[in-house]
Amino acid sequence: MAGARKRNRRHWPDYLLARPRQGGLYYYWKHPVTKKEFGLGYDFADAASQAREANAELEHRKPQQNSLTERIKGRDTKTFHAWLDVYQDILSKRKGKGGRPRSDNTKRTEKSKIKYIRGAFEARTLIANITPQDCKKAIDPLIEQDKVRLAQSIHSTLTDCFNEAIANEWIDIGKNPATLIKKPQPIVKRARINIAQFKRILQRGKTDKDPWFETALMLAILTAQRVGDIADMKYSDIKADPESRTEYLHIIQAKEKHPIRIPLGLSLPSFPGETLGSIIAKSQETKIKGATTICHHRVNIGVAKAADSVHEQTMSKAFTEVLRDEFSDEEQAHEWPGKNPPTFHEIRSLAKRLHLDLKTGVNTKTLLGHTSDDSADLYADPRGEWWTVDIS
Repeated sequence: MAGARKRNRRHWPDYLLARPRQGGLYYYWKHPVTKKEFGLGYDFADAASQAREANAELEHRKPQQNSLTERIKGRDTKTFHAWLDVYQDILSKRKGKGGRPRSDNTKRTEKSKIKYIRGAFEARTLIANITPQDCKKAIDPLIEQDKVRLAQSIHSTLTDCFNEAIANEWIDIGKNPATLIKKPQPIVKRARINIAQFKRILQRGKTDKDPWFETALMLAILTAQRVGDIADMKYSDIKADPESRTEYLHIIQAKEKHPIRIPLGLSLPSFPGETLGSIIAKSQETKIKGATTICHHRVNIGVAKAADSVHEQTMSKAFTEVLRDEFSDEEQAHEWPGKNPPTFHEIRSLAKRLHLDLKTGVNTKTLLGHTSDDSADLYADPRGEWWTVDIS
């Protein structure tokens, strides 16, 4: 409520102020919470009308946490932080696509997002009182830090979080505040990589990096798998099909748990004479005793010992290092104008484009482990069966 008024201003709308200026009394409306003042001009009738309209909007937006209905439902004591504890438990029991278990990486990411959301809201805030503006304030700092992808992800998590709160009767239907703010739109800044650029990085890595670097890049360009799946590839994953007598590299993708088997005869015209099998054979020729993964260290480096698997972050970091060594700052600006240079992950996109452009006959949806509504019969839950990449 507004404070005590002078007798001649007792009938003024709340929060309407006036100060003398050269042209007469100039009117302002002062926000009761933010204390920000808004100029309304010299006309009292117009200023009073605008002030009443602003006050009505404030009253409309005012949380009704102390209403009888809210008190009966117990919502006058239910904090958002308490709901986040419940929501995190709901997520821990949620299944992934097709009813499959969610990956550990997905679980870690969700935990990290909830931690961020928890820090963006005060502990005493009631869930029923959260407004769209509160959600926007939680997301805006990420946009200001140029973390638009994360902002988009937090927006999606908030939307799902409040939908679950509605389903569990913590808030009323239609009261999801996150749905009333615009979803952040990321600007794609990471550039694609083309085959010429890839070959330069590959060639530079042959001289500057350990043998596993060439192996990792060739596995990536042929199989189009994610860097984490490449790091996990093992010699023991190579098995022959008893009926066709064809040898396959078996991969269970970490992200979606899709089981894919790729024939060792897989190749690309861009690399004459090279096949998935020949790349793995080269790795076996210099294999260190005790090594189980195809990409492994051959010497002790830091905490990594000889025969240890090469971590996916080590692969990604090495790719970035070689790219920066091979391409000067001026070349990077020319090759990828206005965008950040590509990362290891972009090899996956290049591999798909090459298989399509060069008409290798490979079904790239199967190779990449992608699903599609248009081919639901092929990409439905495999129920433990392997998705076989056909190179015929």
